[in-house]
Amino acid sequence: MLLIFGKGFSTASYLGLQNQTQQRKDSVSVSAKALIIQAKVVTSPGDRKKGLSGLDSLPLNQGMLFVFENKGTYGFWMKDMEFAIDIIWIDENKNIVDIVENAAPQPGKKEKELTVYKPRNDALYVLEVNAGLSNLNNLQIGDKVAFEL
Repeated sequence: MLLIFGKGFSTASYLGLQNQTQQRKDSVSVSAKALIIQAKVVTSPGDRKKGLSGLDSLPLNQGMLFVFENKGTYGFWMKDMEFAIDIIWIDENKNIVDIVENAAPQPGKKEKELTVYKPRNDALYVLEVNAGLSNLNNLQIGDKVAFEL
């Protein structure tokens, strides 16, 4: 079956057979203990602010890796989120410095009323995954995280 979409679309892109070089720039494999996640990499302030908001769900093996220019105690909120997540802060040495498990959506709350989750220590990266994966994989502060940007 050949699908024709028009300029800029192809059967390969429709089926998810994207250029591997482009995919490596946009996503990365992140592992910690038994957890292996294919994470979308976000680096711009606008993309970091939007995060996973607006999505109805997240496949179990996927997540989002936020990359910052400098380490800090970056706060995260659940604005416009539809599902619960675990938030994992990672330092410049790729060690977990804090974890918030099961951060739940807060529908109907105004921005000023939303809970802002902040880590105990500075982080350079933050990984968001489906709620419960941190516990399921026994992730703890101090665990090593592996990924290559």
